[in-house]
Amino acid sequence: MNTSFNLHNNAIDRPTIEPNCATAVHGSMSNIALPVLFFLAAALARAQQPNILLVIADDVGLDPVPNYMPGPVKATMPNLEALMAEGLTFDNVWADPLCSPTRSTIITGRYGYYTGVLNAGTASLLPSTETTLHRYLTDIGSGYASCIIGKWHLGGQPPDPAYPGIMGVPHYAGLLSGAATSYTNWNLTINGTTTPTTEYITTSFTDMAIDWIDQQSTPWFCWLAYTAPHTPLHLPPTNMHSQGALPADQASINADPLPYYLAMLESVDFELGRVLDSLTPEQRANTIVIFIGDNGTDTEVIQLPYTPFHCKGTLYEGGVRVPLVFAGPGISRMSEREPALVNSSDLFATIVELTGNTLPSYFDSRSLVPLLTQPDLAVRECLYAEVLGNGDGHAIRDTRYKLITPNSGTPRFYDLLLDPWEATDLFGGTLTSEQSNALDALIGNCSITTTVSEDDDIDDHCTYDVTSGMITIQLSTAGRYTVLDAAGRMALVGSLGQGQHMLDTAPLPAGMYLFQCGALRMRFVAQ
Repeated sequence: MNTSFNLHNNAIDRPTIEPNCATAVHGSMSNIALPVLFFLAAALARAQQPNILLVIADDVGLDPVPNYMPGPVKATMPNLEALMAEGLTFDNVWADPLCSPTRSTIITGRYGYYTGVLNAGTASLLPSTETTLHRYLTDIGSGYASCIIGKWHLGGQPPDPAYPGIMGVPHYAGLLSGAATSYTNWNLTINGTTTPTTEYITTSFTDMAIDWIDQQSTPWFCWLAYTAPHTPLHLPPTNMHSQGALPADQASINADPLPYYLAMLESVDFELGRVLDSLTPEQRANTIVIFIGDNGTDTEVIQLPYTPFHCKGTLYEGGVRVPLVFAGPGISRMSEREPALVNSSDLFATIVELTGNTLPSYFDSRSLVPLLTQPDLAVRECLYAEVLGNGDGHAIRDTRYKLITPNSGTPRFYDLLLDPWEATDLFGGTLTSEQSNALDALIGNCSITTTVSEDDDIDDHCTYDVTSGMITIQLSTAGRYTVLDAAGRMALVGSLGQGQHMLDTAPLPAGMYLFQCGALRMRFVAQ
């Protein structure tokens, strides 16, 4: 079977039935045979669609992963490195700082700002009104079998064993919660039924994925989410890592946790290899593999140049920047690197398009399919991340600059080109005119869009001034003003009559804001 196909124009070319062939058949076969013909043609088209394997590693930033710049000590990951050699490695990928929010962006294509999934605890329930990737593939008649094997962590607290099915996942088997108290003593849920098990969790997920794939007779999409290398840190079975005969007692792990973390990450690579080796040569040649980390590395084991305060759970690069690799049929950019900005939400539209259905954009998701064959492209200009909890807030960035806006406290502004590890907050000094203009452009271009209806026209003749927490507004005619926070959320809005008005900004939480009136914009900081 020819398993190659072309990726272009945001879609996959699929086999079509030539009109002259259909006419010839119609003239020589009975009407009873026509449904059979089209059934066979549809089956052939499905057979040429690629299988898709999405592998999510837990708590993996750039620092422990081979072939990424930060981090002096790397895990040994020959299977991932082989995928990098076969395919495309992305360098500027943002997830959210915690696992539930990132998984929500992937499965819905929407930011947590809209879904409400903003942390791994109290705000981890995916609303039942959301359309999941799996339900979307079913609803459009993609012909794909789909599943989630492994960590779910989108069911709130306590999680409902039936919730993956309620959310449109046809087959679910794995761990509902965010972490197991022990990798050899945990609760396995399969399609709504939960039972305790002592099987090593990383191996169990792999076995279940292999079993599910073996049962499929149509193209398939397998979401395989490992808990490793999430805590509790421990020493995996010897054959799954290269860290040697480390002592397994907790005191030794606490004294030097990094090699245990690396061993656990290597176990993910080992199991990834086992899944790929289980495929027939024909299946392997027709399977696209996507590997991603769900958030940055944990503070216990994050490596320089990141600091323990720029880790998982924070909006610094160490908390949101993750590895992403694509490899498989139709991905012609072999052993290349891609600098374009990518958000974890982009996997939704990308996976849909890899099934052969056109979806260049979907809510906060942008298809990466064009990048898989063509360099020097961009599918988005900005990235966005948000978290609710300790150090909560949101961050935006463009190709160079980044703004972190805590929900309480002082915003921080970084030049990622000159300062990729965020050592120098530009607000600590006086901004140059270039930096000030860049900040205005970042806020103006990268804030989440706030919709204004057509009948809410803003007056174009407006002057303003800020003094002691008050905005003085002078309108030549009646008009409308808005005040947006750095993420584009509406903080204040109103319609005012002609003349001068005083707008009090004191009730606003501390942070940076954008005042808009007509074509005029003004940035100000509320203390």
